[in-house]
Amino acid sequence: MAKPRILIIEDNPETRRFLEAMLGKDFEIVSAENAVIGIELARNQAPDLILLDIMLPILSGYDACSLLKKDDRTRTIPIILLSAKNTVADITLGLTGGADDYIPKPFDYKELVARIQARLRKGPDAANQPLQIGELRIDPATREASFGGKKAQLTLTEFDILRCLAGRAGQVVSREEILGEVWRETATQTNDRTIDVHIRALRRKIPAMTRQITSVYGIGYKYEK
Repeated sequence: MAKPRILIIEDNPETRRFLEAMLGKDFEIVSAENAVIGIELARNQAPDLILLDIMLPILSGYDACSLLKKDDRTRTIPIILLSAKNTVADITLGLTGGADDYIPKPFDYKELVARIQARLRKGPDAANQPLQIGELRIDPATREASFGGKKAQLTLTEFDILRCLAGRAGQVVSREEILGEVWRETATQTNDRTIDVHIRALRRKIPAMTRQITSVYGIGYKYEK
């Protein structure tokens, strides 16, 4: 069975070589020292996941992430941002730009691998039937969501959160439950504020759905039927 292919976009030679050596044990590795080369590799090599540094020459990781998510050839590839910038504002900027996860540097290698494996397991599940709730339609097989017949361009994490809430429409879903279902075994290493960032992104991408996704103070969220 072929190993999953990971594209590493990192300008620091030492960090890049470390990631290549360690991840090369379990994954096929492709790497680039800047985002311009990395975007071209993403388009031509079809990686299963991208590790993207933020502080890059020529083109920042934020801009690269946005370009990758707007390109039909690369928009479904999970992107994990790596950065020494780890304020709430930095994380918010990264996730609203389309990234599926954000790991501050310095990072724990075991946590990084767990996050990678969690993202790689979120592939299409053809056994699940499409979910229709009012104007919302979610298709797990293609990982596509539409509202009022209009397709929404969601990241993998946004899709998973929406599916989690819609699957329990009318019920309050706690942040802990969302973390457990979407992030699974890496839930304890994930800041629950990232959920709020993704919820804001969902409301921005599907404005009409703002009425459906409601906040329940101190607990979590609910998708109104």
